Amino acid sequence: MNKNGLKKIIEAILFSADSPVTIKEIVSFLNVEKDSVEQVLTQLKEEYSNRGVHLVAIAGGYQFLTSPDVYNYVASFHKRGTRNSFSKAALETLAIIAYRQPVTAQEIAALRGVQSVSQILRNLLEKNLIKIAGRKDVVGRPALYKTTKTFLETFGLNSLEDLPSLEELGVEE
Repeated sequence: MNKNGLKKIIEAILFSADSPVTIKEIVSFLNVEKDSVEQVLTQLKEEYSNRGVHLVAIAGGYQFLTSPDVYNYVASFHKRGTRNSFSKAALETLAIIAYRQPVTAQEIAALRGVQSVSQILRNLLEKNLIKIAGRKDVVGRPALYKTTKTFLETFGLNSLEDLPSLEELGVEE
């Protein structure tokens, strides 16, 4: 397969995918060298850098996303407004999980200064933004929560390292 053919195939795969596609998936599916795939992805990122869609490294893979400068037009056209809206309580809970994971419901409630976060956790689990990552080895063996790949996708992060530091946010531990 020549370079141009490989580029067309990778572009089509990424364009048609509804979630990020990893380099490993492309290499495995097309049975090509990793270096070739990385070169094509670099070319595509450059070619799409000034268009209505960008090729973005997100959640450990690559995906075409609407360019930020035209997003509002696209959202209005599709009558979606915003991608997701979250209550303040849900955002606080997600932030605690993202920065402290794995963490129990009791620990989250204590940090938020509330009695219970069970309904918020159920909602976040339903949206696949968090998952149960096991059980804490203490009396009662409470569930431990952590973020998911969907969390990364929703907030446009490639990995948790892309989160701003607590210091940058002005939060004391």
